[in-house]
Amino acid sequence: MIATRLLRATEASLSPTKARFNPYKARKPWPPDFSKLDPKYQFRLERRYRRRTKLKWIRPRWVKGVKLAQWGICGSVFVYGILFMDWGTNDNIFKDVSLNH
Repeated sequence: MIATRLLRATEASLSPTKARFNPYKARKPWPPDFSKLDPKYQFRLERRYRRRTKLKWIRPRWVKGVKLAQWGICGSVFVYGILFMDWGTNDNIFKDVSLNH
C-alpha cells in the first residue's frame, strides 16, 4: 500500500505535457489500492503479476548457453573417461577403445 501511494505521488509529479499527449491512456490507475479491492480480485492481480514477472525475467539466450555448456562439459568428461582415463586395471569395458592400454 505504501508503494502504491509512492507511485501515485511520483505520477502526480511527472510533467503534465507527457501525460496530456500520451496516445495510450491507461484505463485504470496502476498499481491499484489493494485495501479497497476484493480478496479474489487481489489474488487474480497477484497471479497475473507473478506470471508477467516470470516471463519478463526469462533469458532464452542465457538458458540455451547454459544448457550447451552443461552438455559440453558432460560430453567431454564422458569422452575423457572412455579414451584417456587410466582405470588402473587391464580388464575394464573400455580397454578396446581406450588410448592408454
